[in-house]
Amino acid sequence: MGFFIAFKSLNDVSNSVINYSSGTNSSESSQTESKVYDVNLKQTENQIESKITKIKVEKKEVYSTLDGKDLPGSVTVSLEIKNNGEKTITTYPNQGELTTAKETVNGGETLLSTFDDSKIEKGKSISGEIVFPLNKIEKVSDIKWVELSWLSYVGEETTPITFDTGKINLK
Repeated sequence: MGFFIAFKSLNDVSNSVINYSSGTNSSESSQTESKVYDVNLKQTENQIESKITKIKVEKKEVYSTLDGKDLPGSVTVSLEIKNNGEKTITTYPNQGELTTAKETVNGGETLLSTFDDSKIEKGKSISGEIVFPLNKIEKVSDIKWVELSWLSYVGEETTPITFDTGKINLK
């Protein structure tokens, strides 16, 4: 019985997220704004190469399953991670921390993000987009920079490698 209630709740949340992300919710604000910034940030740490190519800032309602409510905007990060080492890498950018001048968001919105993989075999890459709902955004130009950090592990290591992009200025 509890399983069916939990499944129905998850299904309701999924439908809410789909409706919000497709703009089909009738209460959606007509004040939507979006800007895509081309970024060329490449970092290598312990033979793990990360590349951010694009950051999108939106002033558009998005449902946050972590907060259980609509939030006024989001930042979407396009990320690719390549394993140039000999051992399998386990990485968790979707559980990362996004910081702006106004707030810090712990974890991307899994139902809206397309960064699903966490294991990277030797010589392989994974890529996708991570959506971070924002609580403190009045207009797109409010977000002048972002910083993203997340953890990765090499092989069976239990000590993580922390990736930190530092401030990425959005121009």
